[in-house]
Amino acid sequence: MFFLTANCALLLLGSVFLFSPGGKRDTEGYRTVIRYENVFIAAGTGGRIDRIAESGRLLKSEAFPGESFNCLLSDDRMIVAGGDNGTVLIAGEEGIFRKVESCTDRDINSLVIFNKIIIAGCDQGEIISGDTGGFSGKTDLKVKGNIVSLSAGKTACYGVTDAGEIIHSSDGIIWNIFDFNEFYSGYYSPCRFNRILVTEDRIAVAGIRDDGSPVMMFSSGGNVWTERKLNNRDELGIEGPLPDPPCEIYYDPREEQFFLACGKGMLMKLMSCEHCNDLAVITEEDLTGISGNENTLMVVGSNFFIEALNIRH
Repeated sequence: MFFLTANCALLLLGSVFLFSPGGKRDTEGYRTVIRYENVFIAAGTGGRIDRIAESGRLLKSEAFPGESFNCLLSDDRMIVAGGDNGTVLIAGEEGIFRKVESCTDRDINSLVIFNKIIIAGCDQGEIISGDTGGFSGKTDLKVKGNIVSLSAGKTACYGVTDAGEIIHSSDGIIWNIFDFNEFYSGYYSPCRFNRILVTEDRIAVAGIRDDGSPVMMFSSGGNVWTERKLNNRDELGIEGPLPDPPCEIYYDPREEQFFLACGKGMLMKLMSCEHCNDLAVITEEDLTGISGNENTLMVVGSNFFIEALNIRH
């Protein structure tokens, strides 16, 4: 059984562990969290962008009235926030956010750096690109859904839509579209994806099937996809499916394990053994974002929920 050290009591479910168009939950609160230097940055509705200590303590809260942020991006020299109606804010090393031109009025759902370019995935299949001065490149992909998540590796950038499509590019300019539901028709049930994560040796996508059940797929190169079961065992040893679909994925390279942030306060840990999934409920709030460092998982959710979890104890 997997145990976490946190500031709240955990309701353990079995052995342990965390939509609307654009992949966003409709509730008020945080929608995303990232690591930045030795702290974490969370953002969400009400135009809030907050700095959070590794302990989970709120250090600083800023509000940009009229804005709602869906995604964050950081490197050693900047923080980028993307939100509804094409809003993009960028802060340099001084930490002061300024609004930049985004060349779109569509909701921005995901941000990534690839080939030294900032790339954003937007509603209605739009990709925009730019740098710290603003965005000027725009591509409308012929996809059926909204681009809800992007993730980049060393040689390729990937994304998913909420219509079950997987996109990828080797240069950030020309994009290939893979219709998962069409290709696997009759083999896998139709899916709507909401998150993708590229690690060194595999690509993970997560979402929901048309019947409402959660789904997660793995691929080594983006061509062949294999389902990863999201079942867990309860205290009586009875195996059952994850009750709510994942909305965010975090990978811990030290232990080679994935964490899924889900609605209804559920956090799932995936290890190499499919029968060893761990599930815990850490709050009554919907979990909407997850990030981490060497020892800590930072989980955020609706109503500006924050929880710091020690994953090494």
